[in-house]
Amino acid sequence: SFIKQNRNLAISENNGYNARFVNDTVIVGKPTSITVINLPDSGQAAVSFATKGIKRGNEEYLQGIVASTILGGGFSSRLNQEIRIKRGLSYGARSDLSARRTGGIFTARTQTKNESAPEVADLIVAELNRLGNEAVNANELTPRKATLIGNFSRELETNEGLVGEIAKLALYDINLSEINSYIQNVQAVSDAKVRDFAKQTLNPSNAEIVIVGDAKKFLPDLQKRFEGVKINVIPIAELDLNNADLRKVK
Repeated sequence: SFIKQNRNLAISENNGYNARFVNDTVIVGKPTSITVINLPDSGQAAVSFATKGIKRGNEEYLQGIVASTILGGGFSSRLNQEIRIKRGLSYGARSDLSARRTGGIFTARTQTKNESAPEVADLIVAELNRLGNEAVNANELTPRKATLIGNFSRELETNEGLVGEIAKLALYDINLSEINSYIQNVQAVSDAKVRDFAKQTLNPSNAEIVIVGDAKKFLPDLQKRFEGVKINVIPIAELDLNNADLRKVK
């Protein structure tokens, strides 16, 4: 949810972006709902955060992948720092922005002991809110962009990698010239653009969380941490992935 609703019009001066709205509100979003798949006696709980993403042709795609890399792209990412390194709650946490031809999805996920699933879910939401609210220091932003550029450059070192990159551009109806401008455009992604993307697209208020684990070990804490959020508990025996509500028809 948004604390205040004003937006300021800002004109971007680089990379040919048109005038657009930059949201200067502070977000304190919580997910729209949480689905718990109750799997009694499971050794761990899987925690997954998901929200609607963007299509590959969206002009904010590069802002999105930089934002996702800061949040959950590698060992030094924010999620891994908070969940694994600082608290030892998991062996690793990551996020991905999967952008396709007509749409996409953003996910953040990890596994942890059942008892710490609510804390991990809380941390993911907190880091998404922080990414949309606080400036990203250059000491963090520059290395994350360098990671993306390095990965892209290595792909182009082989014929197979080059063909693969061209094929992806063609598949998603992207101008093939982007292969020449990718590095420059990633370097041009600013802190303000990262924050704006996080606030607009990765806002937890538009997301859902799914937790699969032994519900009796974490449900009370989950309800306390996410007071006011609808929590839907589905016993594993009633789970049906072919139904929209995930429940077997009775």
